[in-house]
Amino acid sequence: MCLRSRVSSRSRSLWLLLLLACAACSTAKAAPREVAAAPPPKDDGKPAEGGQGGAEHSAALEQLRTAALVFRDDKQQSMRWKLPDGDNWTRVRFWGVPSLVGFRYGKDHHGIAGAFITHVPDNTVDGACGKSFEQWAVPWINLFEVELTHDAPVAFSWRNTQTPKAPPFILSADALLAKTATLAARDSYAAAWAAYPAWKNACLIVGVAIPSREDEGRAKIVRDRFAKDVFQTVEILSVEEPKERY
Repeated sequence: MCLRSRVSSRSRSLWLLLLLACAACSTAKAAPREVAAAPPPKDDGKPAEGGQGGAEHSAALEQLRTAALVFRDDKQQSMRWKLPDGDNWTRVRFWGVPSLVGFRYGKDHHGIAGAFITHVPDNTVDGACGKSFEQWAVPWINLFEVELTHDAPVAFSWRNTQTPKAPPFILSADALLAKTATLAARDSYAAAWAAYPAWKNACLIVGVAIPSREDEGRAKIVRDRFAKDVFQTVEILSVEEPKERY
């Protein structure tokens, strides 16, 4: 059964839709049409608000579906994870949200991915990191008018590389679809996130948002690849929590 929620809207931001991941439910996947995979045009790194759908977007999503996973890290070299077609993701800063690292796939934002840090008294408590993300996201939820649907979570085993002798954690990746329906625009994004007990009293939150742009089936497939294959590749590289935010 699908739960739905709506909240008020004041502004739009690709990444902030990912912050709405604390609500839930699901819709059926449409079979994506056949298209040849192709990376987006070279990104010049300049600010951009997004792009259109069509053949280029579908080809970029197909590239994300099929391309090899390549490690990318943050500027402080505190963590790294494997991104599909990793060399073609460009580092960016997210409007209004301090992050550890952010990436966009192409100047037209065929995908965005990022990492954030939250704090808890004890991150080894089951569910503590996930709850900290949900509490952190609540203020952002009130900025949007959006309908959320949530698919079944994906469980995976993860070991902190800074404590290799400790038993692995069983973590969960949440996958959802966020739809906006304002006078300005009607958009949908396939998104996923996961929370990790990374440093003392600190949690690492990673996530991805893929705009549908009339190719919702393929956007969900890319999202599911992150949930099933990408999130388990997260590695913690620093002993202590990194201090800088961007």
